[in-house]
Amino acid sequence: MRTALTRAVRLTAAAVTATAVALTVAVGPAQADLWQHTDGFESNPAAVWEFHRSGAGSGAFELGAGKARSGANNAILTTSAGGWSGVGKLLTVRPRTAGHSTTCGGGFFVQAVSGPAVLNVEVIDPASWTYLALRTVRITDTVWRRHDVASYANGPSEVFVRVSLLGGSGPVRVDDMAFQCTFFSN
Repeated sequence: MRTALTRAVRLTAAAVTATAVALTVAVGPAQADLWQHTDGFESNPAAVWEFHRSGAGSGAFELGAGKARSGANNAILTTSAGGWSGVGKLLTVRPRTAGHSTTCGGGFFVQAVSGPAVLNVEVIDPASWTYLALRTVRITDTVWRRHDVASYANGPSEVFVRVSLLGGSGPVRVDDMAFQCTFFSN
């Protein structure tokens, strides 16, 4: 009886071990890697950021003006009826290995200066100038708040990130952009 019990325990232990090894090999742990880019307009913003506008929209940098959310510099956007303005930059997302899926997203801190505002937070494919991600935001107070786009999957390695003021009763300040991608493999 003891031999049969010992043999049953050994067979059960061997089966559990074989199952664990098979699951580890077949499924394996998924691995993720994170890439992030941040920019607070601190290091020569005119060299990397660009302003876009239509109609009566305009944009400028406030350098050392004491208005930034953090650091010394920020951008300011203005517009009036029928116009818009935006500030954005081209990003090269760290190259990913073939077979890895990617999820990316990000946003900006924005502060309405004197009243309500409507803005877009945008991620654009510069090859076709189409949106990869877009979020329209209505701001009703004058507090710095972060506004993000919804994440998108498996985009190109170059993207253009931008915040655009579409309308409202006054200018907005823009600062502290953060954009990140998670690379998954299994």
